[in-house]
Amino acid sequence: MIFVVVLSVVSSCIAPFDTGHDDTPVIYIESFPGASPYHVDMKILPAYSKSNSAQLPEFIPEILFCVNGKAVPVECVDSHEGRYRAYHSSQPGDCMTISVTSEGFNGVCAETTIPELFPERKIDYRKVQSGVDSYDNVLYVTISDINPEYSYGLQICNETVYDYPTGPESHVYNYSGSLYPMSDDLDEMEPISLEAVEIELSGQYMWAWEGSLIKEREASFAIVPQTYGYIDLQSYDSFFVQEGKTMMYDDYGNELGVVKYISCNKLIMFTMSEEFYKYKVAYQFQADYDGFLSFVAPTNYCYSNIENGYGAFAGISIVETDWITKEFIENNR
Repeated sequence: MIFVVVLSVVSSCIAPFDTGHDDTPVIYIESFPGASPYHVDMKILPAYSKSNSAQLPEFIPEILFCVNGKAVPVECVDSHEGRYRAYHSSQPGDCMTISVTSEGFNGVCAETTIPELFPERKIDYRKVQSGVDSYDNVLYVTISDINPEYSYGLQICNETVYDYPTGPESHVYNYSGSLYPMSDDLDEMEPISLEAVEIELSGQYMWAWEGSLIKEREASFAIVPQTYGYIDLQSYDSFFVQEGKTMMYDDYGNELGVVKYISCNKLIMFTMSEEFYKYKVAYQFQADYDGFLSFVAPTNYCYSNIENGYGAFAGISIVETDWITKEFIENNR
């Protein structure tokens, strides 16, 4: 059975993309299968030049999404924003295709394969003096069996639980931290030499690099989370599960009292298809130069793997470590 979703979108509700080309309307797709363990999200919109003054056709997309040759139903989440979703748990090796047609637009299609999981790794911990009375807590990650066909990424996940009077409240955020090459001289760490770049996924940044740049198929990195251990603390212990107190404020900045908190970290590790890495690097280049370059949609010098259209349909694999505890380090060295 073939599942096709047909949805009506009023084109006047969609902000125009500046494709930097002629006035021919085309279709824009952005989807990263594997970014969620339970579904595949898709952004599908009409793309056309901002200078276009002609009457635009109504955008009524017909979407066909297949996994390993079998069609998977696609549902509309928000037609105004062009958000769609297919419920499928992506697995390494899944071959996925998408095609979108709409009257008045060139039909577009793309394919991607979910890459293998992040390669074998070892994780260690050290502290590096960063001031007169403080240390940086540093995680060392050694990766082996690197596949030159893929790119890889590292990200830190922090969870802090505050003990509010109304009950505990958890705050989780992901960030890139600081990345350095492995060095025996911890006081002379230099910026990463593998051309690692910061890229964004769902508004959160990670470090990413191409596997082909690592010729020995093994690499070691030092990644520094946003935590610190002080001279009067047992840094090795306090890094893993940090406990403390902080002042609580209301929405107007008034002090409400001191609350206790507990904080811990883990690593999130990414394996990226070639199309994911190239698209995200090009996207980040645009974002870094916003104001000089068009940011909304890829132009002719930016990467896209959408045939006859713009955007990216690009697979990714994600794995997470357990929360980093003293026992975790001892078992993963």
